Amino acid sequence: MGHSLVSRLIWLLASAMVLLWLLGSVTAGMLTVFEVNERLDNALVEVAQRLLPATEDALTAPQVMDDKARQLVSTMNPKALAYQIMAPDGWVALRSINAPAAPFVPPALKMGFRNMPHWRVYTQPAAAGGYLIEVGEPQIHRDEALRRAVGLAVLPLLLFLPLSCLMIRWVVKRSMRSLIRLQREIGQRDGSNLTCIPELPMPSELVPIHTAVNRLLDRLQRALMNERQFAANSAHELRTPIAALQAQLQVLAAQLASTAQADRAQRIVGQVKALSNLVEKLLQFSRAEAGLALNRECIDVTQLLNILLDDFRRQHGVGQRLLFVPRRQEPFMVLADLDVLGIALRNLLENAVRYGAAEAPIEVYLDEGRRCIGVRSGGELVPSQVLAMLKQPFRRGTTQGMGGGLGLAIVEKIMLQLGGRLELASPAGGHADGFEALLYFPAQAYGTAQRPSSVAVS
Repeated sequence: MGHSLVSRLIWLLASAMVLLWLLGSVTAGMLTVFEVNERLDNALVEVAQRLLPATEDALTAPQVMDDKARQLVSTMNPKALAYQIMAPDGWVALRSINAPAAPFVPPALKMGFRNMPHWRVYTQPAAAGGYLIEVGEPQIHRDEALRRAVGLAVLPLLLFLPLSCLMIRWVVKRSMRSLIRLQREIGQRDGSNLTCIPELPMPSELVPIHTAVNRLLDRLQRALMNERQFAANSAHELRTPIAALQAQLQVLAAQLASTAQADRAQRIVGQVKALSNLVEKLLQFSRAEAGLALNRECIDVTQLLNILLDDFRRQHGVGQRLLFVPRRQEPFMVLADLDVLGIALRNLLENAVRYGAAEAPIEVYLDEGRRCIGVRSGGELVPSQVLAMLKQPFRRGTTQGMGGGLGLAIVEKIMLQLGGRLELASPAGGHADGFEALLYFPAQAYGTAQRPSSVAVS
């Protein structure tokens, strides 16, 4: 299974956002470092300029100069600016309290900025006399200022990064709602629902897909309709001539009863009967394909089963093999089409009578807890690989019998349209062998109610 398009877009956009954030953070950090260094260097220059007027006093009255300088720097704070006034011969004539006794920089170096082991120093010549003014900033103060400035520039972007990812997720999901709705509409289409997808609010990129899918659905609907009409019409048209043929053959078989051709006549009658059954199953299958089970009414399954079982018990070789004991007195109610549900139950009973062991009982029961109807018959175990194919048209678990392999396929179609399902099991529940078919009804189509009006099955 491929990756989700929504998840892939979210991942790509979020990755791009993180990459851009990293690039923007590095750029912002570099610019911040440059700007802060420039401002701090300007502060060093400004302090040096303010010390220039006092340089002349330092030559004549060092104590006056020292007092003025103390007004500029009068603290022992290691992060505060410090100054030195260096004589031409390299000794420190005056310095602030927090300045070192040794010169900041060698005497040979003149005007400009220098990075010393623990100081950032600006050197400027005094007004006269060859003196130098040196103003130093502790590196610890500069590093702290840089960290604070970079943090203030980058951290807000980091805090907004998760919010940006959430916004990307929300925007992508909102933008993909049209595609998800189109996907849901397409997923609801199947053999029983090939209606065109209605107009949906969607971007222009999806309109060609919407149009193409509707054209395909229209072609499929017409093709399936033609196929179903052909099968239904063919089966319907064949019923009358086959019935007439069967009647004529029965008369002929009766006339040949005492002759040597009696067995052959009976075999022909049996083959024509099998053909008649196959045509009837084809007609039922085409009706199930056409969606006739979509009609709904409240049906008492118990009453319907009693009518069908009475009909089957009158068949030769069945009699009291059919066992049905309702597990409760209340009606077993489902929402379904009466005729179609009767077709499904009749096919299950025919399958049990035709393929079950000849002497084994056929149990029909209602299971309220599992919301199902069960038909259990005896016989040999059905291999699991064969069991999985029995619900497909024209598939049989054995070549014995007169069936055409459509009965369980018809039941499967009907149950899917009712919103339920058909399950097959071998061995049957509670037995070491046998076969069991279970019709599960959806919760909304199951329940108890007052006994409805009488059910009549033709």
